[in-house]
This record gives sequence, structure tokens and C-alpha cells, in this order.
Amino acid sequence: MTLKEEVKQGITCDSVGKPDSILSRAVCLSVHPGKMILFPFLHWFNKRYRNTYQFARLIFSFDLLLIGIMIGLGSVAVFLALWSPTSFSDKIYFDATVAPREVIAGAPSTLIIRYTNGTDEDLRNARLNLKFPDHFLLQEITHEGEQVDPEEIIIGDIPVGDSGSVRIRGVMFGDIGGEQTFTSSMHFVHGLEKNLGGLKTDVYTFSPVSSTLALTLTLPERLIAFQPVEGTISYKNTGEIDFPDISIEPEWPEGFTFTSSETVIYNGAFALPAINAGESGEMSFGGFLGDVGEEVTFLFHPFFTFGDTHYQQETLEHTAPVIPPQVTASHRINATSWRPGATTSITITYENTGGFDVSDVELGITSKSPFFYQDEYRVDSSEYPELSSLEPGASGEVSINVPIRSYITQNQTSEYENLSITTKSIANYTLGDGSGQRIETVGSSIQTKLTTPIVLESFGRYATAGGEQLGRGPLPPRVGTQTKYWIFWHISGTTNDLESVTLTGTLGEGVEFTGGQTVSHNSPAEYEAGTNSITWTTDLIEHTFSPTSKIVAVAFELGITPTEDMIGTTPTLLDDVRLTAVDALTGEIVTAYGSPVTTYLPNDLMAVDKATVQ
Repeated sequence: MTLKEEVKQGITCDSVGKPDSILSRAVCLSVHPGKMILFPFLHWFNKRYRNTYQFARLIFSFDLLLIGIMIGLGSVAVFLALWSPTSFSDKIYFDATVAPREVIAGAPSTLIIRYTNGTDEDLRNARLNLKFPDHFLLQEITHEGEQVDPEEIIIGDIPVGDSGSVRIRGVMFGDIGGEQTFTSSMHFVHGLEKNLGGLKTDVYTFSPVSSTLALTLTLPERLIAFQPVEGTISYKNTGEIDFPDISIEPEWPEGFTFTSSETVIYNGAFALPAINAGESGEMSFGGFLGDVGEEVTFLFHPFFTFGDTHYQQETLEHTAPVIPPQVTASHRINATSWRPGATTSITITYENTGGFDVSDVELGITSKSPFFYQDEYRVDSSEYPELSSLEPGASGEVSINVPIRSYITQNQTSEYENLSITTKSIANYTLGDGSGQRIETVGSSIQTKLTTPIVLESFGRYATAGGEQLGRGPLPPRVGTQTKYWIFWHISGTTNDLESVTLTGTLGEGVEFTGGQTVSHNSPAEYEAGTNSITWTTDLIEHTFSPTSKIVAVAFELGITPTEDMIGTTPTLLDDVRLTAVDALTGEIVTAYGSPVTTYLPNDLMAVDKATVQ
């Protein structure tokens, strides 16, 4: 195409034509700039709308309108974001500093708020109001060195360019790392011809970095796996301000089981009282350390407590090494059951399974059973010299004799039937690693059945405790005349059922069974002339130790006719009182003995001083 033709094509370009050469396009743009600008829109219309929609031009125009509105809104938003008018109050400047620079929760700090009038008008009748964080303890507010009312600080007039400051002294109680927010609001009047009211508000945020509440945890130098652990948390108010209530939330390590503490626990946290400035205290806890590896970490999160509001202080973190038990101890009981009133021999087997020598070894048995006279029974090198020092791998056996109570009272236990006694072996020793740490380990427990105790009462009466006469005949007894007494047998205190029960007693000289009797259980008692004895039997007596159980009672009447050789004596009415039975739980044969009964009846007001035969 010739140059003349290219120019002509550029001059004659239209809305549907497109010049082929660069020269033609340049001529078209210079002659018809609008056509070239519209060309992309025309191209988009031909490609997307023409022959696609029935009203293609209308739909295309509507879409262009929407696009234009969106572009316009975006432009306005950008304009507003990049430019905003400066208000009058923006030229009033506030800044705040705090001393010391690092805020300490629970300690006094001073906040200084400075203001400057950067406007071109005087500020008249200026007043400053302050809003403090929750539970902020205000101590003092001064303006230009003079104390002011904290409710509203009167500043007065502030000339153009003038500055001033307000000092606030107080104590922040907040979360460590949290935010404490102060807000200042200045009200003023300005304007040369009109009194215009104004307000300047600013917010200052500070974050406590430490606390005056100091915690330390005391644990044994080395913890022993699979053993009880006792720890003590010491807490102190290192500041000059009295604390509110304190709570400490424990985060126990995995494998540790919390068991006890004398400190009150509320919502999973230890609740401590308020602490005065400079004072300290401590609380203890106990637990059991399981399989925790070579070290264990305890975490305790302390809080200042204001009702339902809690401010977390610095977390106490304590990591302690853990070693396996050095001395293992197990035991066996040299009997099939514990027998009340008897002494049982226990054998303790021990071994140093650790890597250190140990010294001053004590071995023993512990139990919480009320049938034990004491919680622990121990032996040491004074009885077994080989316990003075144990090398790794050393082992042996020792014996301990443990006495058992004959009976207990109902208020000593909450279990009343089929009782057993749980015992654990214990080993106490000093580590030979140079630390001198004293270690106590506890072995596995053994539960052994308890053969039932029996309380057998045997006594006589001439009258009831209320004074009603039971016996007959003269008091004191007289030669040749029969005096009748009632004998009582009471069976109680049994924790297991008794089978094949036999209760018997031998009548004294000149005493005979009258036949009068009453029993609370099973068949009547029987007199055997050949042995001059009275016997009561039953196949079964259910346990009687429970508070809801009834005493098993047998009562019968005996008469005595004194002879002349009994004058001046106190004759025996019944002797050799004995009970035999089989313990239904343990299978052991049990025996109990009752007191002999004479004419001396110290608890019978009617017969107490009338026992000697006349």
C-alpha cells in the first residue's frame, strides 16, 4: 500500500474498521481520537454481546453504567482515605509517659499526661476527666504540683501554644502482658465571637511486664518415679501495697496425680487469703508421681482475685529431675488373715536396684487401718546391721512383728462388715550420690482379710438399770435360803458372720439353773447336769458391728442356796464363760471369753453392797 493510501485509510477509519499499518493507526488516532479510545469497548461488544443477547446494545449499556458507578465509588473511597479534614480538637495534643518505664502489677507507678494547645485560639474553662482501668488503686492526682479532685480536674484557660501536665499515681492490678487502658476527656470553650464547646479525648494503653507477687516451689532435689511427692509453694508480697485475695491454678504434669492439700480449692485453683505488704506465706500439696520420664515440669498460674475477676500474674515453672526407685521393697504376711488381739509376723524383701550405694536404710510396713496401733512399724540397722549400707544389687529379708487391736469402735471406721487390712511396704534411705538426699519409696499394697473381733459381755443383775427388780430372795444372801439372779450374755462387735456358734459357762457351787430364760436369737439355752454347765448354740450369727445391727443376747436365771461354809464369802454364780465359732469369711476358728459372775454386782444399785453371804 502506498503512503497516500495509508494516510487515506487512517483518515477514513470508522467504528468498525481497523487500520492495518502503524502509520494509518497514527493518522486515525490524531484525526479521530474518540474512535480509537472506544475501540476496545466496541471490540468487547462485538465479541461478547452482539448476536448473543436479544437486546445486546441495551444490556451492554447497562453493564457499562454499573462499571462506571463502581469505578466512581472506588475513587471516592480512595480520596477519603488519602485526605480528611483536620478538626479543631486535632490540634490539641496529648501524650502520656509512665514511670517506672516498665509497669509492675501490684506496685505503684506514676502516669504523666501532658497537653498542648496547638490551635490558634485560647481554650477557656478547660476541665479534664479521667477514666481508670478496672480495679486501679488511685493514690494521688496532682495538676501543676497541686492535688486535685479526681472526679474532675479544673485546668482553667489554656492560651495558644501553652502546655501543662497532670500526674496520676496509683497501682495497676492487671494481667501480665495484658492491657491497662486510661482515657482522658478534656472539655473546653473556644471561639472569638461565639462560645463554642469542644471535646478532646485520648486513650493510653500500658502493659504490666512483671508482678510484686513472687512464687517459689520447693520439691525434693530428686523426685522418685512411682512414689508419693510432697511440695511447698511459698508466696510473698514484695511490694508496698496490700494484695487482694490470691488464687493459684496448678497445671499438673502428665503422669502426676494430685492427692491432697490443706489449702481450700475453689474451681480447680488454690484459694489464698489477702497478703499485706512485705508478708509471705506457704501452702503444701501432695501427689503421686507415675511414669514421667527423666524430668517433670510443674506449672502454677497465680491470679489477683477481685470477686469474679482474675488477673493472671507471672507463671511459676519448676522442672525437676526424676530417677527410678533405688531400693525396692515388697512384703508377705506370715498368716492367712489378721487376727484381732494377736501379733502377726511380716517378712519384707528388699533390693538395691539402682546405680548408687544407699545408706541408713529403714524398712517397714504402713497401714491406715484403725486396727493398727500406729501408722507405721519399722526396722533399721540397729536391728539388722546389713541395712547400714547397700551396694547396687544387694538384697535380703527382714521381719517385723505387728500387734493388732482386739476391737475398734464404730466411730473409727465407715465400713462395718467383711473388713480387710491394706498394708504397704516402705523403704527409707540416703542416696550415695553425694547429695545426701533422704528418699522414701513405697511398695505395692497387700490386702488381707480380717478375722472378726468379738465383744462378749457376761454379767449378772438383781435389778434392771432402771431399778425394776429381776431377782428374788434375800440380799445379801443368807445360809439355807435361795437367792435368784439373772445372768446376761451379750455378743457384739463382730464384723463377719459367725457359724457353728457355741456359748457356754459352768455354774458355781450351790448354784442351780431355775429354767427361766430369754434369748434374742435361735433356740433356748440348755443345762447339762453332767458338766454342771449351761450352753447356748446357734448355726449362724450375722455380723453385729454395724450401727443398725442388734446385739445378740442370752439371759437366764440362776439360784444359789448358800451353805454355812460360804458365810463371809462372795460366791461365784457362773465361771468359765467361753464362745467358740467359725468365721464365715476367713474360715478361722474364733474364741472369746466372758467375765465370771459372782454375787458382787458393782453396777446394780439394789445389790452392790449386798454380796457377802450371812
